[in-house]
Amino acid sequence: MPNDQIHQLLSARRRRYVLYYLYRYENPVRLPDIAAQIVKWEPQEGDLVDERSQTHLALYHNHIPKLADEGIVEYDQEEEMVELGENATHLRPYLEHTAETDLDMTDTRGL
Repeated sequence: MPNDQIHQLLSARRRRYVLYYLYRYENPVRLPDIAAQIVKWEPQEGDLVDERSQTHLALYHNHIPKLADEGIVEYDQEEEMVELGENATHLRPYLEHTAETDLDMTDTRGL
């Protein structure tokens, strides 16, 4: 996978968050569970329920389809289940580096 394509995919913080979650937990996982965790990782500005709903919609309509189109994730839209795809390994070294900053993680072994 070309570096420009990797950087474009990882330029969105929420896409990185999706991948952090998938690397840390047994796959497949429910999209609403990913959205709930992302809300916990992001700074809160409003109502928690509203934030979760908005995050879920952004993942459903934007971020998950982009990752799925590139084979980074497999997505069952009907069941709202997401798992790592065959191309996810191309992004892992970048995620190990960015997780330290994004999540204030010093231990990235879970990735």
